[in-house]
Amino acid sequence: MKHKRIITIIFALAVLCGGAWAQQKQGHVMRPKPRGGGNTTVVGQAQLEVEYALNATDLRNPDTYIDLHVLQAGQRLSKHYSRFMEQGDSLYDAYMKANPHAEGVPTSLYTIGREGQYWSEYQSTEIFTEQGQQTLYAWMPWAMERYNAYYTEPAAQQKWTLHPERTTLLGHSCQRATCHWRGRNFEAWFAADIPVRLGPWTFGGLPGLILKLYDTQRLYTWEAVGLRSGSFPITKRKYEGFHKDSRAHVYKLQVAANRDHLKTGGAIDRRTGQLRSFPHPYDPLELEEP
Repeated sequence: MKHKRIITIIFALAVLCGGAWAQQKQGHVMRPKPRGGGNTTVVGQAQLEVEYALNATDLRNPDTYIDLHVLQAGQRLSKHYSRFMEQGDSLYDAYMKANPHAEGVPTSLYTIGREGQYWSEYQSTEIFTEQGQQTLYAWMPWAMERYNAYYTEPAAQQKWTLHPERTTLLGHSCQRATCHWRGRNFEAWFAADIPVRLGPWTFGGLPGLILKLYDTQRLYTWEAVGLRSGSFPITKRKYEGFHKDSRAHVYKLQVAANRDHLKTGGAIDRRTGQLRSFPHPYDPLELEEP
C-alpha cells in the first residue's frame, strides 16, 4: 500500500507539473527588441472592450498571466491585441524620451507578465476583423524580425454545438458550446445577452460574446477579466517593414521558431561555422498545418 501511495503522489505531481509546463511560453524563444508605440491612425470606433487573461494561474493577479488580450468590438471593425505589449510600448517610449541617447532600455520596463522575457505568437499578433475578413499582423522573435508579416483571410468559422450547461461570468449567464477546430477540441462559454459574435483570438460565431474559452487539454485558456461599454478608438500602426505573406508560411515560421529558434533564426556557431540548434517541445494552438 505504501508503494502504491508513493506512485500515486508522483503521478499527481507529474500531472500538475505537466499542466504548469503547458501554460508557459513553451519554446523559450527570446522576444524581439522593444517596438515602441510607433505612428498610429484611428481607423474606427468600438462600442465594447473586453480584456481576457491568457493562461493565467491566478485571475486576480495579472503578473501570473502569459498575456492580457484585448478585444475591441465595433459595428464595422474589431481589433484584438496585447495589452501587455501596449504597456511595454508606452514604457519604452517614455524611457527613450527621458533618455534620448540611450542605446537600449532595461528589460524590466517591457517584460510584463509571466515569462515576459520570451516571445509568443499569441502575444505578438494584432488582428483586425472587418466584413468577414481577418488581417493578422505577426511580429517574429529576436533575430527573425526580417520575417515580420501580415496576411488576410476569411474570418475563422468554428462549427459549434450548443449544450444546456450554464455558468456565470462577470455577472452574465453563459451557455456552454463545443467545437473541433484545426485539430483540437475546444469549449467556450458565451453570454447571449451580449449580442456580439466574437471572442478571444480568432474565435467567434456564437450567438453571444465568448467570455471563456479553452482547449480540452487546457494548454490554451482565455477568460474575460474586464468588460466595458462606451466609445473606444481603434488604432492601427503603419507596420513598417512588414511584408505580405500567407497564413501557411507564417504558421510554418512560428512553429519552427518555437521548436528550434536558433536554427530557424540562422544562428551560426562561431567555432564550427555550422547552424546552432537547441530544440524545444512545442504544442501549437492549431495542430493542423494550413
